[in-house]
Amino acid sequence: MTQPVIDIHAHFRQPDQPAPPPPAWVSDERRRQQLEHADILASFDRIIEVSDAAGVDTRVLSLPAASRFTDFDTVPPQLQAIRDLNDYLAGGVRDHPGRLLGLATVDAFAGEDGAAEVRRAVDELHLSGIVVDSAKADVFLGAPETVPTLEEAARLDVPVFVHPTGTSLTPALIAQAGQLGSSYGRGLANGVALLSLIHRGLLDRIAGLRIVFTTLGIGSLGIAGTWRARGGLAADDGRWQVHFDTMGFDPQNVAYLVSVLGADRVLLGSDFPHQVDATRDRVADALDKAGLSRADQALIRGGNAAALLTRNPAALPASA
Repeated sequence: MTQPVIDIHAHFRQPDQPAPPPPAWVSDERRRQQLEHADILASFDRIIEVSDAAGVDTRVLSLPAASRFTDFDTVPPQLQAIRDLNDYLAGGVRDHPGRLLGLATVDAFAGEDGAAEVRRAVDELHLSGIVVDSAKADVFLGAPETVPTLEEAARLDVPVFVHPTGTSLTPALIAQAGQLGSSYGRGLANGVALLSLIHRGLLDRIAGLRIVFTTLGIGSLGIAGTWRARGGLAADDGRWQVHFDTMGFDPQNVAYLVSVLGADRVLLGSDFPHQVDATRDRVADALDKAGLSRADQALIRGGNAAALLTRNPAALPASA
């Protein structure tokens, strides 16, 4: 039986959440697509319809706090709003077993309040992991206030998805390089989050921390490997459980990720619906051109995600 396709990097939004206006630099066609995406994101049923058309068996949905709250960097943690968001997500997962899984939104920069929401989301709502932001107001994941959230996720044995975010550099990057500059800046934040964890020794100190980054942050692997972390990135002794997604489905990027981390640390992820989707043909083409064996392809398509999400696996396809 073919390994079910599990997309680790997919999004949603609450129906009453205002759709963000498309940036000024995008084309008219991209603007139209973004407005259409906003409608899809607001309906779990529509997400499944699009998934059916793409051939995706399970979407792992998340909505990082910086994407939900436009003032995330400047106001105190919006703890009740985050609780309501996670309640809504848990309801969607319960209503669509086998098709949707959820990563709870957590403000990792909220100290012990962040850890408390991890516990509630996992133990009471039965969500499969958490999503956190790479940075908040230029303070990066790994800072002392984020440690309680990371420690609680490790204690509960659930993965932490680290989502890219903007920083104070973002306006200048956009002015110089438009959409490419914006994406590169978000990747910079994502990569620095990984380097922060390495620099502070948290991947050694927090036993069992399973953490997922996106292809936007791929440059951090080169920096880490060049300086001192090459062996740790692919450690098989339970430490340094660093994973990356395949966002973008570029065969060369996929091949590089596998060469550094091993096929068992690379996860299918599309950034649904904002980037190209994980359609059957696109995924097959990327994995074939990356030169991967059928066994390694099966791991990336869904086997790795199924293993990573084992604590709350009830909604996974039976064959996973």
